[in-house]
Amino acid sequence: MSSDSNKSIKRGNAMLRAAAKVGSWTMLSRILGFVRDILLARILGAGALADAFFIAFKLPNFFRRMFAEGTLTVALVPVLAEERKKGEEDAHAYLNALAGLLLAALLIFTVLGIVFMPWLLLVFAPGFHDEPDRWQQALHLGRWMFPYLAMISLAAMSWAVLNAYRKFSVAAASPALLNIALIFAAIVLAPSFKNPAEALAIGVILGGLLQLGIQFPALKRIGWIPKPSWRPRMPAIAQTMALFGPAVLGVAAVQINILVGTILATLLPTGAVSYLYYADRIVQLPLALFGIAIGTALLPALSDHIANNKHEEAQKELCQGLTWLTWITLPAMLGLLWLAEPIIRTLFEHGKFTLADAQATAHALQAYGVGLIAFCWARVLSMACYAQKDAKAPMNFAAISVAANIILALLLIKPLGYVGLALATALASFINVALLWWNIRKRQGAILDATSLKRMFRAILACIPMSLVLYLLQQQWAFPDVKLMQGLWLTVAVSSGILTYFVSAQVLGERLCKTGGSHA
Repeated sequence: MSSDSNKSIKRGNAMLRAAAKVGSWTMLSRILGFVRDILLARILGAGALADAFFIAFKLPNFFRRMFAEGTLTVALVPVLAEERKKGEEDAHAYLNALAGLLLAALLIFTVLGIVFMPWLLLVFAPGFHDEPDRWQQALHLGRWMFPYLAMISLAAMSWAVLNAYRKFSVAAASPALLNIALIFAAIVLAPSFKNPAEALAIGVILGGLLQLGIQFPALKRIGWIPKPSWRPRMPAIAQTMALFGPAVLGVAAVQINILVGTILATLLPTGAVSYLYYADRIVQLPLALFGIAIGTALLPALSDHIANNKHEEAQKELCQGLTWLTWITLPAMLGLLWLAEPIIRTLFEHGKFTLADAQATAHALQAYGVGLIAFCWARVLSMACYAQKDAKAPMNFAAISVAANIILALLLIKPLGYVGLALATALASFINVALLWWNIRKRQGAILDATSLKRMFRAILACIPMSLVLYLLQQQWAFPDVKLMQGLWLTVAVSSGILTYFVSAQVLGERLCKTGGSHA
C-alpha cells in the first residue's frame, strides 16, 4: 500500500474518530432532549402556553446560535491556531482578552434584552401582540430565561477553545446538562407551580449554570485558567472581530431561516409555532450527529493545515468529510420522510399533545427533512471557508439564502400553511449550498474526486431498496395507542432500514472498513 494511501486512511480515521466522539455525546444529549420534549409535550401540549414558552426559550437560543455557539468557534479557532504557533503564552493572552471582551458585551446585552423584551417579542412573535394571554406569558417567561444567553455564550467560548485543542468530549456533552435540568424541572418542580412554564424557565437557568460550571476543569486540563483582561486593541482580537461580524450571518443561515418560519407561524392559528418547534427538534438530531459533528471535527484540522501551508491536505480532508457526510445523511433523510408520523406519535403523542397535533407536526417534519442534506452540507462548506479566514463569502451567500427563504415562505404560506414555512427553509438551504460549492470550487478547483463521486452514487443506489423497505413498513403502522408497541415497531423499522442500506451498499461494492478516499 502506498504512503499516500496510508496517509489517506489515517486522515480519514482521525476525522471519523473525532466526529464519532462528538456524535456519541451528541446522541446522549439528543436522547435526553427527546425525553425533555416528551415531558414538555405532556405538560404544555401545543396550545397557547406552549407557544409562549417556545418563543421565550427561542430568544436566548437564537442569539446563542447567532453570536456564540457556531460563530465564536469559526472566529476563534483559525486565529487561535495562528497564536499557538507563537507559543502557548501568546495563545492564553489572546484568550483572556477575548474572554474579557465577551463578558462585558454579554452583561450589557443581557440587561438590554430584559429591558427591551417587549420590542424583541414584537420582532420574534408579532402575531402574539393581539392575544393578551400569549403575549403576557411570552413576555414574562422571556425575561426569566434571557440571562441563559450570557451563561451559554461563555460556555460556548470554552467549547471553541477545547475544540481547537482537539478536546471534543466536554463541549459535546455539555448540552446534555440543560436537558437534565429541564427534565428535573418538569418532574420535580412543575407539579408545585401553578404555571408549569415558570418551573421550566428555572430549569433553563439551572442548565445554563451547569453547562458553564463544567467547563473550568476541562480548560484547566489544557493549561488555560481563564483570567479575563481588557485588551480590545490586541491584533488577534481585531482578526477575530473581522471574522466574527460576517460569520454571524454565515453560520446562522439555517437558524435565521427557521426564525423567519417561526415569526410567520405566529400569524397562523394556535399550534403552528409548536408544530414547527417539535419538528425542528427531530431534524436537529441527524444535523447534530452528522453535519455539526463532522464540521466540528474538520474546522480545527483544516485550520491547522492551512496555518502550516498544507493546502493539499486540507483539500483532501474536506473531500473525505463531504463524502462521509453524504453517505450517512441520505438514509437519515429518507427515514425522516417515510417514518415522520410514527416518530412523532411515538415520542410526543400523550397528555395534551393529541393525535391531530402529532399528524400536523409530522407534516412539518417531512418538509424540514427534505433539506437535511443541505443543512449538513452548508455547515461543512461554511467551515471550509472559515478555516481560510474567509467570512465574507458565507455571509453574502447566507444573505441570499435568507432572502430566498422569505420569498419562498411568503409564496408557500397561503397554500401550505406552516408546512410551507418549513419547506421554504429546506429549499433556501439548497441555494446556500450551491453558492458555497461554487465559491470553493472557483477558488480551489474540484472539491470531490472520482472515487468520492462513485461512493456517493453507490449511496444513492443503496437508498432505493431502503426506501422500498421503509415504505412497506410504514404501511403496516398499526399501534396507535400502545407506547411500548410503538417503540418496538419504530426500533424494528429503523433497524431494518439501516440494515437494508448497509447490505445494499456492500452488494454495490462499498467497503465500509476502508476510510481512505482512494479506497472505494
